[in-house]
Amino acid sequence: MSQLSEILEIEKKRDTAESQCVVNLFQEGTFYRAYEWSAWLCFRYIRQFKPTHRLIKDSEDSIVFVGFPVTSLQKYTPQDAEVSFNGDKSVIIRLPQSLLEESGGAETMAEEFANWKRSVPLTESSKKKLEEQRLYPDGAPMKLTDIVHGILSYPVEQRTPMECMMFLAELKQQVSKLI
Repeated sequence: MSQLSEILEIEKKRDTAESQCVVNLFQEGTFYRAYEWSAWLCFRYIRQFKPTHRLIKDSEDSIVFVGFPVTSLQKYTPQDAEVSFNGDKSVIIRLPQSLLEESGGAETMAEEFANWKRSVPLTESSKKKLEEQRLYPDGAPMKLTDIVHGILSYPVEQRTPMECMMFLAELKQQVSKLI
């Protein structure tokens, strides 16, 4: 399996019309995963798999991916697509070029991908991590005003009672560090 950074580089290289219609699948254990643009192509043209949207560790960026069992590759390969297998257990599915024309061109596809990625909600753990980064970028507030800002920006009406209790416990710890 390729490293995530390598996968992201592969997914960013969509500079030709042919590359716009290529699905890159990477084997991870008994599953194939498609990331970013490839995930969107899978979702739009192959099957509406449930996408996962996560933050990338040690980065402010996020990543979207879909997956399915390795044994289901033939089931999910479109009839008019070309499939090639690589030595590193990755698979390339070349969708027909007619998709590009039917979709309105590369610019339209790029806009659709961006809108799709924004529409996929972050996983709960990623949402919590993002909130913590916004509240306490360096791990702990330096001033009481930071804590007050965190309280004012916390969406109580959108949280469960348990999440609110946990948030209150975290605030209590932060205040005790300041006192």
